[in-house]
Amino acid sequence: MTSRFFACRNILFSCLLLAQAAITSSAFALTVNEVVKDLACPCECPLVLEDCNMTCGLEWKNEVGEMINKGMTKQQIMDYFIGKYGDEARITPMQRINGKIYQYTRSFDTSDWVLLWAGIIVWILLMFIGIYIGVRKLFFNKDAAKASP
Repeated sequence: MTSRFFACRNILFSCLLLAQAAITSSAFALTVNEVVKDLACPCECPLVLEDCNMTCGLEWKNEVGEMINKGMTKQQIMDYFIGKYGDEARITPMQRINGKIYQYTRSFDTSDWVLLWAGIIVWILLMFIGIYIGVRKLFFNKDAAKASP
């Protein structure tokens, strides 16, 4: 009876381990966006491959998807593109300086933040000026009108 219990327990434990391995491998599956966020768009647009929707960028994304389906890792895919197209395939600090914008659609750059805060400050100033003029006309002009007759 005890040996039968241990045999059933071992079989159940083995099944659970296999199920966990299957779930874990699918949960950590490589996606196209995980790979292309570190690649530069091959055309002259100022975007990383992740954000580019031009024909050249879509072709590279399709190629990355085919490589993922073949079972290649991110490093193998990166090595392939860098080997085939050179360092221009990779987002480097020099490319960022020369105009390739990292995650263009996902963040503000410095000028956007300056314009945002300048607009907020101007709006607040206009609100205070409007309130000041309105209060002055509403309350202080009545006092001047009462005092004159």
